Amino acid sequence: MKLEHIALSITVPEDIKHFYQDILGMSKVKDFVLNRSLANDIFGINKDTDVFLLQKKQVLLEIFIIDRLQIKNFNHICLAVDDRKTVSENAVKNGYTCIYKKKENSDLIFIKDKSGNIFELKDKKL
Repeated sequence: MKLEHIALSITVPEDIKHFYQDILGMSKVKDFVLNRSLANDIFGINKDTDVFLLQKKQVLLEIFIIDRLQIKNFNHICLAVDDRKTVSENAVKNGYTCIYKKKENSDLIFIKDKSGNIFELKDKKL
């Protein structure tokens, strides 16, 4: 298993530059908008949301810009696993929530533990 990225929610967009880039020395890989439909299906947040991918060496952060701190957020851990289908099937078989979402060129798999922590599963690249 390999950690792919960590996702955090922030309320101060200026922190992308002033904290993550200037203080932590991270570089912007890309930015995009998570559409409200997908945000609602996975995280229960019905809102288009700006997202920034920032990286320094092996650390990749996915930063979601939100209006205010809230109980529902976009925080999750992304893991690269040998066989995400088997991992997700095992999770479902053991009573854990699994979210499958088809996208245009790929698909997404998220699983939740009993405390509501969210894990995105990606296939480990050789």
